[in-house]
Amino acid sequence: MSAIDLALYGIIAVIVGGFVLWFLFYAFSGETKPPSNLTEETLKRLIGSTGRATSDITESTGTVLVNSEEFSAKTSSGMIQKGTLVKVRETDGLVLLVES
Repeated sequence: MSAIDLALYGIIAVIVGGFVLWFLFYAFSGETKPPSNLTEETLKRLIGSTGRATSDITESTGTVLVNSEEFSAKTSSGMIQKGTLVKVRETDGLVLLVES
């Protein structure tokens, strides 16, 4: 084997290794769908909709599933436990304000 053959194998190994690392990073990065183009205007259409709490919801944080999509949410009525049915009352920027 000549030095040129070894160099060629080295270059190929680096390229293939880089591709494998890129693929693994992309596959496990958690990016399963393209980013949503939600705006405050589209969220306002959800007012009156019902959904389910996918985490405990407090006055500062939580998540809900409404129309098969997960949204950030908060409540002014104490704490809402995960799994509780909720109703969207209003929006605060890109956060839904809900009550049980």
